[in-house]
Amino acid sequence: MTTRNVALLVLALLAACSPVNLQTDASFEASLSDQTSPPDNAQSPSSDASVDVSQDTSIEDAQDSGGDASVGSGGAGGITCQSVQMATQNGVTYRICVATIEGIELKLIAPNADADPAPWWLALYLHGDGARAHDNNTAPRLQAPWTSTHRALYVSARAPNRCAWWLRPGYTACDGTVAPGDIDTTGENARAFATVISTLRARYNVRTDATLFAGSSGGSFFLTASFLPMFGATLRGAFALGCGAHAPWSNSLAWNGRDAALRGPTSLYFTYGDQDEFLADIRGGIGFYRTEGFLIDERVLAGLGHCAFDHIGRAVEVWQQYSSTR
Repeated sequence: MTTRNVALLVLALLAACSPVNLQTDASFEASLSDQTSPPDNAQSPSSDASVDVSQDTSIEDAQDSGGDASVGSGGAGGITCQSVQMATQNGVTYRICVATIEGIELKLIAPNADADPAPWWLALYLHGDGARAHDNNTAPRLQAPWTSTHRALYVSARAPNRCAWWLRPGYTACDGTVAPGDIDTTGENARAFATVISTLRARYNVRTDATLFAGSSGGSFFLTASFLPMFGATLRGAFALGCGAHAPWSNSLAWNGRDAALRGPTSLYFTYGDQDEFLADIRGGIGFYRTEGFLIDERVLAGLGHCAFDHIGRAVEVWQQYSSTR
């Protein structure tokens, strides 16, 4: 499929209610504040208590040398925070370090270094279009209770355009109006995201054998259409793909996906409703990766439309399932 055909396909989806229908994704993410609870600990969410409290501070790199050094990056020093926010969930307050790498705003929450020696898991969440779950700290607040108690450095990453991961960094409208040239078919965002991971590995001692990825809606489209095709041979692990998937923009991988050694420990977890407006795209993406030989977990939710479930909590379920065996 040519770049122009891909663009025209996505434009057609926009008319129906696509991942860039910002009101659709934002409204459901807003409802998570009152209606969902993180799995594993069966906790009920409380109101978002995020506030900017300081400038030019840093997450202390107090990681211990304990743990399995054979899978650790050996990184040290931490990163400098541009600001620090606080988010409270179920009476526990989490410190969020806000920093920017390659134009990507990151919100990091470190586990207890004394209780959880490195190497840590690296858990990365990519928002849906509109970035509301990131900007309002909904995702960090709901996912931190698990990462903070399971030896994971948590990172919520905002698209370079502050809106949609699958659109080019230069896209600024963020109103659902998309021209063919706005789609990031050349992988600018994927390369920037790969640099973020490389930088985090250099600054923190995190596991390099596998990483915990998650995306919602447009974040999942990006991971399957761009990031995995470009970097899946080296940046591997669990991919929690909520209400979104697509075959690669190029209809192929930049590496041999049928080589089990290159796929390594990667597993793809797809969760979507059988009434999703983008069912054909999601199943097309699943079909592509299944043909390539990837390990796939597919959960279909009867009667549900696009992102009409707790996709943020589902990511935590996947991380728990995957990490508990490694």
